[in-house]
Amino acid sequence: MVRIRLFGGVSAVADSGERVGVGAARSQAVLAALALAPGSAVPVSRLVELVWGDAPPPTAEKTLQWHIAQLRKGLGAGAIVRAGAAYRLDVARDAVDVARFQAHLDAGDLDAALAEWTGTPLAGLDAPGLAATVAGLVERWLGAVEADLARRVDTDPRAAVGALTELAARHPFREGLWALLMTALYRVGRQRDALAAYRTARRHLVEQLGVEPGPRLRELETRILAHDERLRDTQDHPSTGTPTAAEPASDQGNLPHPTHPLIGRERELGAIGAALGRTRLVTLVGPGGIGKTRLALAAARTAGGPRGAWLVELAGLTSPGDVPRAVADALGVTQHRDRTLTGSIVAALRSRPALLLVDNCEHVVDGAAALIRAVTEGCPDVRVLATSRERLRLAGEELVPVGPLDPAGSGAELFRARAVAVDPTFDPDAYRADVEEICRRLDGIPLAIELAAARTGSLLPPDLVARLDHGLRLVAGGAWGDADRHRTLRATFQWSYDLLTPPERTVLTRLSVFAGPFDLAGAECVATDPDADRADGPTATVAAEPALDAVEVDVLLGGLVDRSMLTVESGPCGRRFRLLETVRRFAAGRLGAADADRLARRHASWCLDQVTRTRLLLVGPGEAEGVARLGELWPNLRAAVEWACSAGDPALAHALAAPVATEIALRGRHELADWAERLLATTPRSDPGAAWPGTDVLAFWLLWTAERAQQSADHDGYGRLVRRHGEPDHPLARFARAYLSGEGAALSRCLPDAVAVLRAHGDDHLAAFLPTMSAGSLLGAGRFAEVDAAGSALADRYRAHGPPTLLNWTLQTLGYSASFQGHQDRADQLFDASTDVRLPARTLSANKLLDARAAFRRGRRSRAFRILGSYIDEVRETGNLVAASVVCVDFVTMMAQAGRPAEAARMLGYLETVNEFGARAAATLLAGAARDVPADGAGRHLDDRGALEYMRGVLAELG
Repeated sequence: MVRIRLFGGVSAVADSGERVGVGAARSQAVLAALALAPGSAVPVSRLVELVWGDAPPPTAEKTLQWHIAQLRKGLGAGAIVRAGAAYRLDVARDAVDVARFQAHLDAGDLDAALAEWTGTPLAGLDAPGLAATVAGLVERWLGAVEADLARRVDTDPRAAVGALTELAARHPFREGLWALLMTALYRVGRQRDALAAYRTARRHLVEQLGVEPGPRLRELETRILAHDERLRDTQDHPSTGTPTAAEPASDQGNLPHPTHPLIGRERELGAIGAALGRTRLVTLVGPGGIGKTRLALAAARTAGGPRGAWLVELAGLTSPGDVPRAVADALGVTQHRDRTLTGSIVAALRSRPALLLVDNCEHVVDGAAALIRAVTEGCPDVRVLATSRERLRLAGEELVPVGPLDPAGSGAELFRARAVAVDPTFDPDAYRADVEEICRRLDGIPLAIELAAARTGSLLPPDLVARLDHGLRLVAGGAWGDADRHRTLRATFQWSYDLLTPPERTVLTRLSVFAGPFDLAGAECVATDPDADRADGPTATVAAEPALDAVEVDVLLGGLVDRSMLTVESGPCGRRFRLLETVRRFAAGRLGAADADRLARRHASWCLDQVTRTRLLLVGPGEAEGVARLGELWPNLRAAVEWACSAGDPALAHALAAPVATEIALRGRHELADWAERLLATTPRSDPGAAWPGTDVLAFWLLWTAERAQQSADHDGYGRLVRRHGEPDHPLARFARAYLSGEGAALSRCLPDAVAVLRAHGDDHLAAFLPTMSAGSLLGAGRFAEVDAAGSALADRYRAHGPPTLLNWTLQTLGYSASFQGHQDRADQLFDASTDVRLPARTLSANKLLDARAAFRRGRRSRAFRILGSYIDEVRETGNLVAASVVCVDFVTMMAQAGRPAEAARMLGYLETVNEFGARAAATLLAGAARDVPADGAGRHLDDRGALEYMRGVLAELG
């Protein structure tokens, strides 16, 4: 038997030990491509891609045949077998060293796996299409090395230091290696060297990748500084990134909990795991309803491990350009001023080991491919698992086809499990032959099987066989493609649809307008028949159906859930309905254009009602519930705003987005500013009959794009918007301009008119919000009486009526005012009161800054430095760069008292010139510190981002 070696180069040896000729470099590349999948048929097109990459010569297939012939001369005529339009290397898997390495790893035998590794795979070989596979193997090897060294750190940390030092230098962006090195150094009594290793790791990450170390590495530094006894416990492995039971990891991803066990996919799960070990991009391909999403979720739960796995759902998107926003929302990434949104995602993921599951790529394939390419090229420790009906056509992509279930095996098992769920009296052992026949006729497609099983509440399996036979003969072909399984699935949907009553069909098609979860009120709003909608008579498909009232819709929903056409789930705000994406698309295809437009308007009407109700929560004591409801509503709200803009109804788009515009400031929801740009481009300049005339709308959204520009320190971006869309002579537009300028006097002049126009529109909440937005600049201008009067009244209002976030902000504003005026005891009381306010998730707050200040005041300096550094990380990650000057006040205070005058001097220079608030703070709060630090003009040239980076570096060093 011939044995193939891929580690350290490509070669082959016979049983006798003699080397076998494998030809020149290109022939070696062909052998490597086959040997990476021994015993499996590799299509000719795939071989061409692996050997030549994205730019094969026109004669590639003919040249490939020549190389196969050359290899057969050395390996033997039967070593490479032709199988249709594919070739197969006909050797046992254990005849290839890479396959043995992977098998040992899969079995958990690290020692055997590491013994197989004798050098970089395919060393010296130029095969562009195999580069990703090589990188994946190196990644698996490094993971095994880390796991092996973690054991050695526990048993003999002194012996592990040398190997870890060398590996960390060769792979400076692998935080796991640095964590192991820090742990080993600490355990042998070299705390100073352990902290120096952290600083070295941070320098590599910041200077070369532009990101801070991850939370686990920062936590390890904190433990070392605190001499945490758990670091000496060999049962606790902070170095490997494994959280203890008492300390769950905070970045484990967002995968939903499974609602049903996965049936019959063991082989595919193994294939996906192996593929993710070889390459960093794996795409599950197959027709709709074949179970790609459920399989991918199960695989991600296994493969994600301590890395964390993140689900990004693309099903609700309408444009490829929306993909980066969907990914950013899932990961909680905010766009940075000097990067595109995709660039911001890459920066956030770079050096962060993670698994990204991107689901339903097919309808936005170009956008998904572009985003995934950027991630795989820019993030060496991120793997991507995608699902699609077609390949993404990216270099290094490995496909895992998802096929049907075995009708007599797992298909029948799935049918029986779902049938029992519908009818607990169903006998799984009865009608065995009929169940298998049903699964056979449905081609083993899981969703089709589930739809059929859902009918067992009213039909026995023999009846289902008869009806299936009739239904599948009626429907041949269809618009989903020519593949047999596409036709079968469409036929099954059609059959299931035909079994519904006419009212059930009407409800199902109408519900297809929802882009996300919806409640009963939403279903009633869309699916009932208001008289106004039927005034023109039954001119379209939906309108021609029987009229439905709310009670009937409620009953019909239950029937659709029973028939698996509609799912029901428990969300943060109660029971919600959702259509599976494949079902939703089928149902949407039953709508005519007029129906779809009418339903989209009903859907937008429901969204408008929901966002109006949500706003009432957001501006009151129920703010936390409002934030949760808004998060759940967001996919539908996005779809409604998109439809309103596309339908030429900017007034509706404004009405949908305006109620939650303050979320840009409160929780950094910058997608609202993206919608604002569309409204700036589509809103007519004059519409005096509107509730908000066009000029008012333009000025309103200029205000909120100014808020985004202020947060991200992108004043130039705001200027470009103004030049593109104009700047009306309007109180809100003037306020926005003054707000960005940071000049308190100008802002004070503009504020009354801006407040008056908002009150004239009946928006008292926003009228009260503007003084809170203005407070920093007004304090910088020394307008303390103005701030105190407004702030005291607002604090009383927010204390009595909410929302908590604005009470928190107002108390902190009053605290800074008291500090500027020399009333420090009063200021401390206000700051302490502000931190007692419970805030909703995602809220932009300075509470952590105040925690750092309190720790420093109590003499816990290391803790204060760590908290302040963590707050800077938070500010940078959320893009809230405007907080830099506030952070700087505490930084200079700490540095001056900690005997670091040079650092204090540099940031004092920044503070004196950055804005009026900073200058006022430098002249009052830091007057004493200024006397004790030398003049340093370098800080005057820093911008907000540079200031934050400098302060973070110093704090990381100090700990």
